Amino acid sequence: MKTKTIIPIVVFLLCFQQVIQAQTLKKKIQKSVVEIGNTFAEIPMERLKRLDQVAFLIFKKLDDNTKVNVLFVDSGNQEISQLALVWLQTGMIYYGHNTMLSLQSAGISPKIEPISKLAILKEYGFSIRNTRGENPMSYNIDYGSGNWVVYPKSLQSLQSTSDNTIEIYVEKISSNENENNNVELIFTDTNTIAREMLYLATRINNLLQTKQ
Repeated sequence: MKTKTIIPIVVFLLCFQQVIQAQTLKKKIQKSVVEIGNTFAEIPMERLKRLDQVAFLIFKKLDDNTKVNVLFVDSGNQEISQLALVWLQTGMIYYGHNTMLSLQSAGISPKIEPISKLAILKEYGFSIRNTRGENPMSYNIDYGSGNWVVYPKSLQSLQSTSDNTIEIYVEKISSNENENNNVELIFTDTNTIAREMLYLATRINNLLQTKQ
């Protein structure tokens, strides 16, 4: 696969899909997705290759016609894993694939405290509020026609032995990457999470379209 040829293709797909499939996201979020998509060319080539590998791993699981569980893992489940979940889910909804993946995030040693870093999502059109229900650290993220509820949780509480579960470690911790369904996608700059997760969604969509 020649990664250099991917950038103009996926940017075109990103803009084209906006009209026909982005009906469940708020207009401001749709606009944010397109604006972020226009920066895909800024992703370093080595990082593109890594993202392509992750996209293909997810695609191969989808190829079995079963729902794939994707679990983002970091140390505290406070920022990186939560934002990765939100942006990949946003990208999948954008392309009309919102039911294909079951996305969750977790921490090795989760910090049971307010997830203040979610506030940045407001800049892109999301609405964030504390649910103040049974879990005082849970937040409702409204993206348009629906919402997600997120809160700090432990990896141990979610781990599954299912072959359809992929654990993506987004922070440098012991990841057992040698296991078939575990992969590292380390983020050292949280400002790149939105762009790279939307790129990942775009590549998955591209693979699905090519399959058809």
